[in-house]
Amino acid sequence: MTGVQTCALPIFSTEELEFFNNIFAEKSTDGVSSDSHNKFAVQKGVPQNLKQVLVGSKLTLLAEISHYQLWFPVSLSINDEGDFSPKLGTPEIIDVRGNERSWRMKTPKNVAIIDIFHGQKIEVLSLSATGLTLKVPNSDDNYLDLKQYSFEMSLAGEEPLKLELDLVRHDKNIVAAKFKDLQEGKEALRKFLFNSHQTKYSKLYKDVI
Repeated sequence: MTGVQTCALPIFSTEELEFFNNIFAEKSTDGVSSDSHNKFAVQKGVPQNLKQVLVGSKLTLLAEISHYQLWFPVSLSINDEGDFSPKLGTPEIIDVRGNERSWRMKTPKNVAIIDIFHGQKIEVLSLSATGLTLKVPNSDDNYLDLKQYSFEMSLAGEEPLKLELDLVRHDKNIVAAKFKDLQEGKEALRKFLFNSHQTKYSKLYKDVI
């Protein structure tokens, strides 16, 4: 382990580390059948490619289900008896097929995006924790400025989130963009995607949850 990596990691007591090693080692042994590819592992720190998504996390639990990695942010608390109690946050889902990237939900239902400036509903073609693909009406073939739009996104009828987007690419009226700053909306989006992933791939979760 290099000095740079050590500086980036939190300091845990021996008791804390032993607690996590024991509890998740048990889950790893008991939760995986001989014909299953599900795995569990405790990670000190957060992978570099997830730091913008799992902001503030110091410890993560990695669950591998089929070709998906679920990175759970983990926090510790101590109960009245002095025992450690782990709390899992909502995971970031990584699809490891080909290039590793956040799981992308195609043609998501219960997602509404409105361009407030033009008073138009925008069709969502795909959605992930890091960005989305939109079908924007009346887009110029050669130039598109997202600053001319004011987007709000509602997930399953919840309070709308204001979106700031950075353009990645566009082809005519199909626009791929990444989220610039979701702030408190990151957790709401991660919960929505996790619930959607569980619903879509419920069979994968039977042996885990």
